[in-house]
Amino acid sequence: MALMAPQFARLRLPASALLLIGGAVLMAPHGDLFDPAQVLPFWGAAAVMGLGFALSWTLPAIPRALFWAVAVLARLAVLPMEPGDDIWRYLWEGGIQLQGYSPYHLPPDAPALEALRTPWWGQINHPDTTAIYPPLAQLLFRLHAAVAQQVPLFKLSFLAADLAICGLLAARFGAVRAALHAWNPLVIYGISGGGHYDSWFLLPLVAGWLLAEHDPPPRGARAQAWIDLLLGVSVALKWITLPLLVHRAWNRWRQFHRPGPVAGTVLLGLAPLLLGALAFCRGPACPLLPTGSTFMRHGRSAEWMPHWIGQLWPWTLQINAVHGLLLLVVLVVLLATTARLGMFAWRYLLAVLLLSPVVHGWYFIWLMPFAVPSQNWGARLVSLSAFVYFVLPSRLPDWQLTTPERLLLWLPLLFGLLLSGPLRSRVRTDPTVQR
Repeated sequence: MALMAPQFARLRLPASALLLIGGAVLMAPHGDLFDPAQVLPFWGAAAVMGLGFALSWTLPAIPRALFWAVAVLARLAVLPMEPGDDIWRYLWEGGIQLQGYSPYHLPPDAPALEALRTPWWGQINHPDTTAIYPPLAQLLFRLHAAVAQQVPLFKLSFLAADLAICGLLAARFGAVRAALHAWNPLVIYGISGGGHYDSWFLLPLVAGWLLAEHDPPPRGARAQAWIDLLLGVSVALKWITLPLLVHRAWNRWRQFHRPGPVAGTVLLGLAPLLLGALAFCRGPACPLLPTGSTFMRHGRSAEWMPHWIGQLWPWTLQINAVHGLLLLVVLVVLLATTARLGMFAWRYLLAVLLLSPVVHGWYFIWLMPFAVPSQNWGARLVSLSAFVYFVLPSRLPDWQLTTPERLLLWLPLLFGLLLSGPLRSRVRTDPTVQR
């Protein structure tokens, strides 16, 4: 038995790599999750990848060549699979801009756009709702559609941004820790397989965070301006990151106690959003969010705390704004108690997921870069349990998890947070790790 242990240790590395790549190959034919027959094979492939991912947690070292081989090959393996339905909105909203229409003013089912409908038009989600993505994202959709209004081009762009995130994390924290994101089956599927654009907004966010917490700290106005601009680009790609820019401005105030640096951060940080909005705003009418839509007012998806609150106070099931108020309270507390940008991002995004009435499985990807320094167990475990979510498309029009499914999805995250300490990093040896 003693002789077997070193042999097993040597096998962990190739086994982890082969399971991740092999699982991705097995997953590729099973992307149509609206078909109930595809769900079990999809989960089986995810389990194979999950086993490889779990093995990677035990590795003392990962050679850089193998780190990149798995990160690239696993993503390429799932690239051809049937995407999630978000991508059809990306293609549609990019395409109609080329014809002179604004996705903020006309929903996909608008009669004025009927002549532009494509063979895949019926796969667009919420066709009666105008665009929800920020202006810079819309302009990138337009740019990609101008090249080719095709799924592979969009997916390749998302994949490239995701690999850039892997590179940034590996350069700062090393391959073993960066594997939490780079070898993560949820990240691999969500970005390259499902075709969700979240890597676009995470890339500038991660770059800004790593620059802000570089050791030694960045000095000079140019470095500070780059941090502000990177955070601003992230905001202009995804509304959810706006509080990170607020955190940055608040930190500048705490540092200087002068309005000048704060104003500079706010102006530079909002510049990508405001400049992008100029392409869509027509006089005083600038509806960048469909605030009156059913989706925003009382849409629900795989939520955690709003579900249980709704069991106690059913009236909250029809008013999502109440959970926004709860998040605002949490945000104020976090601004007052969390100085470092990376730790604030982790805590804030975790609060968003726990409090949001609308959670999709790939949203948990947001946590992964910020869990890399601490290797938080909550992030590790939810990377596996989040696949429970993908039973929902096969149940349309019923979009509800059963209670056992909801617990199976969320409890691993909560248990992992308890294991790691929910809001603290246990890594002390790396000066770049958040405190």
